[in-house]
Amino acid sequence: MLRARGLGDFMVQAGGDLFVSGQKGNANWQVGVRDPRGNPRDVIARMPIKDQAFSTAGDYERSFVLAGRRYHHIIDPKTGYPATASRGVTILAPDAFLADALDDAVFILGPTKGLALCAQFPGAAAVIVDAHNKVWMSPSLNGRLTLTGPPHDGI
Repeated sequence: MLRARGLGDFMVQAGGDLFVSGQKGNANWQVGVRDPRGNPRDVIARMPIKDQAFSTAGDYERSFVLAGRRYHHIIDPKTGYPATASRGVTILAPDAFLADALDDAVFILGPTKGLALCAQFPGAAAVIVDAHNKVWMSPSLNGRLTLTGPPHDGI
C-alpha cells in the first residue's frame, strides 16, 4: 500500500515484526537484535538491512518467573508447556509473513533444527540465543551481522 502511494523508503513496525523498504537517507536501515535478558534497549547484534522483514520471538516480553522457572507465551506443542530450547530468535526474511511464520517455529525447535528449517527458505536467516545463552546464526549472516556483546545471563 505504501509503495502504491509512491513511498520507497519506509519502516513499518508492529510488535516484534518489522519491515523496511529502501534506505534511510543514503544508508541502509540499521536494526538490532535484542538481548533476551538485558534491558529493553540492550542489543547483542546490529546489521544493516534493505527491503527485508525482521521478526523476533522471545521468552522475555510476555513472561513471569515462578520458583526459578520462566513461563512465557510460546508453547511447545509436544509438551503443552512454554518452549525451552531458546531465549530469543530473530528472523530476517524477504517478507513479514515468512519472518513471522518462522520465528516461533525456530524458537521451539532450537538452534540446530531451527537453522536447518530457515535454510529451506531462500533469503531467510536466523539469529538465535539458545537456552544456555549461546548465540547461533545462519551462515548467510557472516559478514553482515555485527555482534556487539554477549547476551546477559539469567533465568
